[in-house]
Amino acid sequence: MKRKRTAPADFTAALIEGPWRHRFVSASGLRFHVAGAGPADGPPIVLLHGVPQHWWAMRHLLVGFAEAGYAAYALDLRGAGASDKPPEGYALPMLARDVAAVIAALGLDRAVVVGHGLGGQVAWTMVTRAPEVLVGIVPVCASHPGSLVPKRLELVSPRAFVQVAALRSPATARRFLKDETFMGALLGSWAQVPSAIDDAAVRVYAEAMRIPYAAEKAARMMRWATRPLLDAAHARFVASARVPSPVPVLEIQSDSDPVLRWTVSAAGHLGGADYTFELLHGVGHLAPEEAPDALARLIGHWLRARGHAPGSAAG
Repeated sequence: MKRKRTAPADFTAALIEGPWRHRFVSASGLRFHVAGAGPADGPPIVLLHGVPQHWWAMRHLLVGFAEAGYAAYALDLRGAGASDKPPEGYALPMLARDVAAVIAALGLDRAVVVGHGLGGQVAWTMVTRAPEVLVGIVPVCASHPGSLVPKRLELVSPRAFVQVAALRSPATARRFLKDETFMGALLGSWAQVPSAIDDAAVRVYAEAMRIPYAAEKAARMMRWATRPLLDAAHARFVASARVPSPVPVLEIQSDSDPVLRWTVSAAGHLGGADYTFELLHGVGHLAPEEAPDALARLIGHWLRARGHAPGSAAG
């Protein structure tokens, strides 16, 4: 594969213009970037991206929920996009605490958290680390942290396992994630709807990886989220995750996901007493970009049924 030359970028590469407002908030001792849209007094919904992407991966849901009357926020996790990129803190428990702190910094008491991929794992982790800030969670194409071990080898397809294993190395991530040709091939292999990841989208993601340290931090997040039980701290985290959720859960998976085997990754009884499972058909791993309308319909129906919708008593 012939690689294109890449040029460095600064954090403004992630501040893409559109029908949203960019802002920065202080939380966990860091500066986080948030793209917001919709009425400030609407029911709050926080959107978390996966790796190797940033907030822009949730742009369709951000606009859709804003137009429906929600106060919608798409967050750059630590290490991604225009948020700060400290040397440490990329374990799922820390990322979950970050999101809880950002929710408070936005002036919100509680919010629905929708997370894709690694962002979905963060949402699952918040269930045990910060349930007090949650109305409910919606993990999309994401594995429950409690399924990482012992089902780790069954959970991910062989091709994706090789891809993620390679990108767990900061040196490899730094070399390849900044390159449009590689980024296009990677994301293209994860999607089943080719038009969802066009050349323009690939350029956006590759350029965001050229922000200093972004690629290396993406590798750090993938390394921790997919690691085996190497130490006691990680073993304790996985054990703590294997408890039923005390907050409502809508888990959404894709039947054609080339990355995750949804039959293995589904949470089942760990979803708790108010657990709903939905399956998207003919959609790959990048559901927020491949099928945003179908995804928004499922989430919107679930939110209305729980009173967290514009015009409802609880919303």
